[in-house]
Amino acid sequence: MNLNQITLIGLGKLGLPLLTIFANNQQKIIGIDTDINKIKKLQNKEVPFFEPDLEKYLNNSFSNVIFSNKIDDAVQNTDIAIILVNTPSNKDGSFSNKYIYQAIDKISKNLKKSKKQDFLFIISSTVMPQSLNKIINRIEKKSNRKLNNGFGIAYVPDLVALGSVIKDFENPDVLILGESNSRYGDIVEQIYKKIIKNNAPIVRMSLIESEITKISLNAYITMKISFANFIGNISEKLNCSHTNITKALGYDKRISPYYIKSGTAFGGTCFPRDTWAFIKLCKKIGLNALQIKATQKINQNQNKILFDKVSIYKDKKIGIFGLSFKPNTTVTVESPGNILYNKLKEKNYSVIYFDPLIPSSCSLNDFIKNSDIIVLTHPDKKIINNFDLKNKIIINPWN
Repeated sequence: MNLNQITLIGLGKLGLPLLTIFANNQQKIIGIDTDINKIKKLQNKEVPFFEPDLEKYLNNSFSNVIFSNKIDDAVQNTDIAIILVNTPSNKDGSFSNKYIYQAIDKISKNLKKSKKQDFLFIISSTVMPQSLNKIINRIEKKSNRKLNNGFGIAYVPDLVALGSVIKDFENPDVLILGESNSRYGDIVEQIYKKIIKNNAPIVRMSLIESEITKISLNAYITMKISFANFIGNISEKLNCSHTNITKALGYDKRISPYYIKSGTAFGGTCFPRDTWAFIKLCKKIGLNALQIKATQKINQNQNKILFDKVSIYKDKKIGIFGLSFKPNTTVTVESPGNILYNKLKEKNYSVIYFDPLIPSSCSLNDFIKNSDIIVLTHPDKKIINNFDLKNKIIINPWN
C-alpha cells in the first residue's frame, strides 16, 4: 500500500487544518471537497475561514497539496482516504451519516472498476456506535469486495476544539484508533505518527470500542463542566467565590484542573451534539443516561441564570463581549453569548456585542464606551486589564 500520497475528503473547519498539518510534515496529500468555490480559493492560497495558524500552514505546505472537487481522484491516485466530512444531527439527536455515505459510495463504485489490490478508509468524522458496521456493509455491496480482503477500515475520531485545531491535532492527549485488523491499524499508526509532536499514546481497539470511546469522552467532559458550573451556582447563593473551590478540586489528581472551572454553559458543534448522541445510544440499547440528562439540564439552566442576571438592567445599554461559543473561532452554534444576545433583542433590550472575529457595528473602544453593562461571555482578561471600566457594571461568569 502506497503511503507516499494520501487523500483527505472534507475541507471544513477540521479537515482543512488536518490536511495542512500532514502537508507540513512532508506528506503528499490530495484535498477533496464538493464546494467548488472553496477549492478555487484554496488553489489561490486563500483560506476560507479563520483558524489560528491555518494560513501559515497552508502557505508553508502548498507544494505538497493538490486540491480537487473530484472524489474519483481518491482511488485513481491514492490507496488511503481520510474522511472528515460534517456529521449533522438528526431530529432525534443521533448523527446523520449522509455525507460519509456520499463519500464512501463514490469511492466504492470506483473501487469496483479498479484493479487496485487494496484500499484503506480512515473515518475521522464522528459517528454513532454501530455506524461502522453499516458503512462496511455499504462498501462491500458497492465495491464488490470484502472487508480485510480488498479494503480495510479504521476509525480515528477527532478530539480537537475549534480555535486550537492545529495545536490539538499535533498534541493530542490520546489518539483513538479503531481498526478492522492489525495490518490496517499499523498503517494508520504510521501515518498519524508523522504529525503527533507530543508522543501521545495511541490506543488501538476494535471499531465498536472506538465508536463508544469517542462519544463517551465528550459526554464525560460535559458532566465535568456542568458540575463546575453548579459549584459556581452554589458559591453565588452563599456569597463566596467559586474560583478557589474549583482550583482546589483541580489539584486532586483524580479530578485534574481541566474543565473544572465555573463559567458559562458549554456550546459549539461537538459537546451539545455528542451529549445528545450519548443519550440516544443509551436509549437504543435499553439504558437511561440519567447523568448526561442532568448535565444537559444544568447546562440549559446556565443560560437562564445568565439571562436573569442581565435582564434586571432593562433601562441600561448592555454590551456582550464574545458572540462565538469560545475565543478564536467564529462559530456561534449553542453559544451562550449568541443565545443571550438573541433573547435580549427579542425582548427589546438595548444590546450590542463585540467579538474579535465576528463583524459588528462598533469597534472595541466604542463597544466599551457605549455599554453600561458589560457581559463577559469570553474568558478574556485583556478587556478588564486594558480598559477603564470603573463606571461600568461587569458581569463576569468566569470570576
